[in-house]
Amino acid sequence: MHHTFTHRIMCTTALLLLVATSCKKPTDTPTPATPDTPATTYALGWVGTEDLSNVPVSTNFGFAGAANLPASVDLSAYLPPVKSQGAYGTCVSWATGYYTHTTMEGLAKGYTAAQLVSEGNQISPRDLFTSLPDNQKGQNCDGSSYTANFDVLQQRGAATLSTVPYTNLGTCSLTGASASWATEAAKHKIKSYRTLDPSVTSIKQELVNKVPVLLGAKLSDNFMTWNSDNVLSSNTTYAQVGQHAGHALTIVGYDDRKGANGAFKVVNSWSTNWGSKGFIWIDYNFLVNTFAQDAGGGSKVLMVMSENVTKPDPTPVTPATTGIDLLAWVDTDFSTYSKTGVAQSRAVDMNIFNTGTTTATPAKAWTTYYMYYNARNAKDYGVLFYHKFTTQGLATNTYQCSSGNCNFNVSLPSNGNLSHQVFGTEDGLEISYKMPATLNGSYYLVLLADPENVLNDTDPEDNYFYTTDKPIVFRNGYAARLSTEGQNAVSFSFKNSLAPLTASKAQRRPFTTAVSAQMPNAYSPDEIVDFIRQQRRDGGFTQKLIDYARQNQASAIQPVR
Repeated sequence: MHHTFTHRIMCTTALLLLVATSCKKPTDTPTPATPDTPATTYALGWVGTEDLSNVPVSTNFGFAGAANLPASVDLSAYLPPVKSQGAYGTCVSWATGYYTHTTMEGLAKGYTAAQLVSEGNQISPRDLFTSLPDNQKGQNCDGSSYTANFDVLQQRGAATLSTVPYTNLGTCSLTGASASWATEAAKHKIKSYRTLDPSVTSIKQELVNKVPVLLGAKLSDNFMTWNSDNVLSSNTTYAQVGQHAGHALTIVGYDDRKGANGAFKVVNSWSTNWGSKGFIWIDYNFLVNTFAQDAGGGSKVLMVMSENVTKPDPTPVTPATTGIDLLAWVDTDFSTYSKTGVAQSRAVDMNIFNTGTTTATPAKAWTTYYMYYNARNAKDYGVLFYHKFTTQGLATNTYQCSSGNCNFNVSLPSNGNLSHQVFGTEDGLEISYKMPATLNGSYYLVLLADPENVLNDTDPEDNYFYTTDKPIVFRNGYAARLSTEGQNAVSFSFKNSLAPLTASKAQRRPFTTAVSAQMPNAYSPDEIVDFIRQQRRDGGFTQKLIDYARQNQASAIQPVR
């Protein structure tokens, strides 16, 4: 919503109410500043509240322990020049699009400082804001939410400033967006966006990995008039800025030696004439505990994004022409409550194929896992059973199981599969398992074959198999199809109608990832695998294996009958 330093405007901070009763600009609002000249007033534009309950939490993928973090980090050199949003309530589009998306895309593409100065390499906040649905922004360029901006960046993208300059904004209605803008915008999409654990360490970890952190804040009067390199450590009055002073900012650095407790470096969109040449240092504890606004459930409005400049989907190969190519496959996953009387008991009929031309041997130990993870927070995960392929302590072509967690000294030849090697049948292995009775929430179930890629798989995408196209709600370990079904509902079940070796790449695709048109912001398999690798390094994953073996969660394997 729109506020100025000289005009105090009071309005609701809820987005739906914002649209219905959006703050109106005063008739004497000054002309917006150009990128190189200051505004005579400071506009805001974040709605002040966000529903982040369905946004996955970043797990700081790939980071070592907190003890390894450097004393300071500064991403300023990777930013485009500091500019001004003028008198428009477009701060969220500036923070997400102009600063963060430009920086992330520049890092991914290796832009030089000279290239970052070019508006052809800067994301246009005007294009981003104009492209927001009209019911998700205030009238007359007057406020928006982070999630609305992220959704547009993910699904449409945003054009550059050279194509859509930050001038002549008009009313910012969606009808003002040109079709030619959308063509260029499609080249500048983000891959995903995540919330962040509200801690100093989590923010630092992202910054160390060159990921700016977006921040939703409530400003007080001292922020509005800030003009030094000192550290902001408290709020003052709200007499000048007003009580609903929601603003979007971007954290771009930190320094443990700055101020009394260490401070984060934050960039603003009010030109270089505000603060310390457009930046401000904010005390660690003040930012996390007070300055960053609540998002419910103990979380804060702290968010990150990832770029969509990763490698494309592998070229379809049927079958692979060289090397090992594992194919994880599940035929059914179903409740066995009627047989066992235990609500949490389930069984899965699965198999592991090798569609490559080279035998997959256990000379280097590799592992297959069946696991669950929380759709909202992957740190809430568990291993239901696992199979280790190893030569240690076993004769060739033998296996040994304990609580369903088996060690196999078995090779998978070209066009062979685990079921045939173990039982002499092609029907698969049936494994009974039990969900933890303490499990409550929405979870994915996924079979992972060699997620560490010990075998240097030709096409790792097929190493993942999701039995849940959407998160499944569990109550006390019992899986229901819908959250409204309750304990007496028919339990969730999965049945696969495809044959693994004849299914096309396109047919297998829905089973290899949780990301879909309906769930575009779900965790990708790469994220989950990176997280597992991190957990293995830190010892967390090993402890999960020990815990579930101790709890006897699974029973011995048997051929599918």
